[in-house]
Amino acid sequence: MRVVIVGAGEVGFNTALMLSREGHDIVLIEQNESLVERATEQLDALAIQGNGASPRLLAEAGVKKSNLLVAATNSDEVNIIACLAAKAQGVPRTVARLHNPDYYDPRETLARDIFKIDFVIHTEQMAAEEIKEALLVPGAVNVESFAGDKIEVAEVILDNDSPAVGLPVRDVKLPAQSLVVGVVRRGEALIPQGDTVLKPRDHVFLIGERRHVSRVVEAVATDTAPVREVMIFGGGRIGLRLAQALEKIGIAVKVIERDEARARYVASQLRKGLVLHEDGTSQDLLIQERIDRMDAFVAATADDRANLLAAMYARQLGARQTIAGISRGEFAPLADALGVDITISPRLLAAGAILRFVRRGDVVAVTLLESGAEMMELRVPQGCRVAGRPLSKVGFPKGALVGAILRNGKVIIPSGRDAMKPGDDAVVFTLREAVSEVGRLFAP
Repeated sequence: MRVVIVGAGEVGFNTALMLSREGHDIVLIEQNESLVERATEQLDALAIQGNGASPRLLAEAGVKKSNLLVAATNSDEVNIIACLAAKAQGVPRTVARLHNPDYYDPRETLARDIFKIDFVIHTEQMAAEEIKEALLVPGAVNVESFAGDKIEVAEVILDNDSPAVGLPVRDVKLPAQSLVVGVVRRGEALIPQGDTVLKPRDHVFLIGERRHVSRVVEAVATDTAPVREVMIFGGGRIGLRLAQALEKIGIAVKVIERDEARARYVASQLRKGLVLHEDGTSQDLLIQERIDRMDAFVAATADDRANLLAAMYARQLGARQTIAGISRGEFAPLADALGVDITISPRLLAAGAILRFVRRGDVVAVTLLESGAEMMELRVPQGCRVAGRPLSKVGFPKGALVGAILRNGKVIIPSGRDAMKPGDDAVVFTLREAVSEVGRLFAP
């Protein structure tokens, strides 16, 4: 495909990086000169400096020959105009990243009909949902749903006292119909073998049926008490959405917001939550507000450094679980070193959603990890190499593992003897280098 991407910030840059790795022809348009230079130096893509909402510039970039336009700037208005201009010049599909729900409500057809955007990404809403889902499974730092919410993959960080630490994967006692499908160790993803010995601070990915995933987590986690109180640093788009979502399910929230006007607005939008006009990086404030009694601390400001610092302090002062939002990829490796349990990356959420749209057809879902690994849900088509053959005979790459199969509503945790059938949905944990080969195996 030929893809034009407007905006070379974190979302646009990472989307271009991943699409170019898959062999697509990428044109990147960005106004900021330094971002254009970065894209030119680091990407296999044509980078053009200019206004991506300009119909003239889009025409010069060859948008008429493109299959897809992705508008991923920080301006909703620029993204909407770019999509309108692209459609007017014949681009068949457009994707826009939007912040303001007033512009595009999926429940209303008027905006869809006017803007004619094929796929809209609300990164803040996605991030809030991601955090909420993780908090609902005690002991897990992240939970992803697949196959119509029938299959879940839970990410657990192993403590020193975990019963799984020091054991080879084959000896870890998990409930029936569950599996260790992936491991991330010191930021590097690996496909576990039977003799892979699990270590403290390993991020272990467990797959099973949604209704049983809590029991699967309990088999390796040491702290599985339910979450009842959450402190949120940052009352912006993510923080407010998260606070509202948690209130709806009965979790008490306390929001810390630096800006007085924003703090007042957040307070007006919550039913019971307490809002403090303070700085969440203040250790004295965290002690005063009894951070040691909090089940979770979520740092969700627009400042990556402040998020990491606040989450580190919260961990040191006794918070059970810490979560930090990170927009820039270079900060991700610091999180584990600082003891932060999980990072939420709007850029990866957006890039994953775009990849799913680009690969649409037999690819049902894509989740990207900071390590570069992916979790994919793929539908098994007629005539593909995986259909009707035992998995041990398919020739799966060493960097990929089929964790679960959904067949006629039933979840199957497969062995090498099992074979997939056309119409099955398969959830696959795959390293970056194996993504293309997995795609070929599922190609009809």
